[in-house]
Amino acid sequence: MVGHASIYAAGNIMRQLVGFLMLPIYTRYLTPADYGVIGLMTFAISLIEPLFGARLGMAIPKYYADAEAQCKKALVVSTALLTTGSVSVLTTLVLIYCRQPAAESLFGSAEYATIVGLFAVLITTQALEYDTLIFIRLQQRPWLFVGVNLVKLIVQLSLNIWLVVFKQLGVYGIAISAMSSSVFFAVILICYTFYHVGFHFDKIVAQKMIIFCWPLWLAGLVGLYIGSSNRYFLKIFSSLGDIGLFELAVKFSAIISMLIWEPFQQYWQIERFRNHKEENAKEIFQNVFYAVSNILAIVSLGVIIFSGPVIDIMASADFYKASYAVPFLTAGTFFSCLSTYFNFSFFVTENTKWMSRINYLVAIVITFFYFIFIPLWGFVGAALAVAIAQAVQFVVVYRLSSRFYDMEISLKSLGHILLIAGVACGCTSALLLAEFDFWGDVFTRTVVYALAVIFIIYPIWLNPSTRAVIHDIALILRRKRSY
Repeated sequence: MVGHASIYAAGNIMRQLVGFLMLPIYTRYLTPADYGVIGLMTFAISLIEPLFGARLGMAIPKYYADAEAQCKKALVVSTALLTTGSVSVLTTLVLIYCRQPAAESLFGSAEYATIVGLFAVLITTQALEYDTLIFIRLQQRPWLFVGVNLVKLIVQLSLNIWLVVFKQLGVYGIAISAMSSSVFFAVILICYTFYHVGFHFDKIVAQKMIIFCWPLWLAGLVGLYIGSSNRYFLKIFSSLGDIGLFELAVKFSAIISMLIWEPFQQYWQIERFRNHKEENAKEIFQNVFYAVSNILAIVSLGVIIFSGPVIDIMASADFYKASYAVPFLTAGTFFSCLSTYFNFSFFVTENTKWMSRINYLVAIVITFFYFIFIPLWGFVGAALAVAIAQAVQFVVVYRLSSRFYDMEISLKSLGHILLIAGVACGCTSALLLAEFDFWGDVFTRTVVYALAVIFIIYPIWLNPSTRAVIHDIALILRRKRSY
């Protein structure tokens, strides 16, 4: 697990790094209005895809694992691709045909109708890319997975530079680049997948996967509201300046997803269905939860403690206050990741409709707290509302999931972690009242963080099985060095 997840993590880091390095070029050759067009189109596509793209990616790992024979496994992948492709192509054609009224609805003008048509193609190609990349993960080929994504990124960035910088096409260059690279790689990945699984379709399998996924599509729409509505509430009850501070704080809280959770999930999303069939399945799920929750906690605490000094270095004085929201947003991300872990109980028992119901509850909770906290504390209030809502979601998911498939995971260790994190955050907050210079502040934060990490991992080290695993890993590394 660690080996494969580390490869995914390396790919995620490199992908983010390349995009960051290219940002100065984009900001020089594109206007803020261009960014607004791209952002609005991305938001629109994300709204259309869940219901009208027929993405079956969440169902593929389950039914692939349930199938005993290899031919049945291949049938699941092929059926999913054909179903998603057929529905997505139809949706794309309708949107291309209606691109002018769609542009008028989005932008108030038909000027960007061509942009709508180009982005409409992504409804099909991105859905097929997603499903085929899941198949590569099912093959347990993480290097191929990361390689495909990195090559696509390089190709798309190269096209962006050529079309935007040299051809001066502006926002049209970005749209053409996104569409061209997605079509190219979707075709390659489809050919690769059908070469391995064959070209087959089963109506019954397709019906099962659609029934399994449709609650997830609805949950995705609600999830989009939970993740994006804070900007609109800040615009109504606060100011554009608060939105900017909130956005910067979000960038820091997203670090734990990018570095830890996404790489882990890209591996675990496939393996959990296989582990479910093992005799010691519950023990596996318990050990994995304890491991990933501790790693998430350590990284999250580091983000919270050191976000202030980092923002002081990288941003102007106007952005320093963004660090006030980082603890709440990071806590929200932490609880959201753990909720996703327990969602497996709904997947494996085909009770995905409960995920939609929980999301509805979270949407109500977060909206309630937005109305209370944003008028009082602006962007910090929005961050606090996110933290509370995600904590509520975690508690509800944890309690309900045990009714369908009980992993018998105790939250005692999690309480221990949260207590230590709370004390460390309290000590860090006290530093704001002390008159340290910059490096004195960094040194003191480092000491607090180091002590907190020691207290978090000490109970783990006391476990004999943990020490045995660490010893085995050390032996493996020594053998590789000798080679």
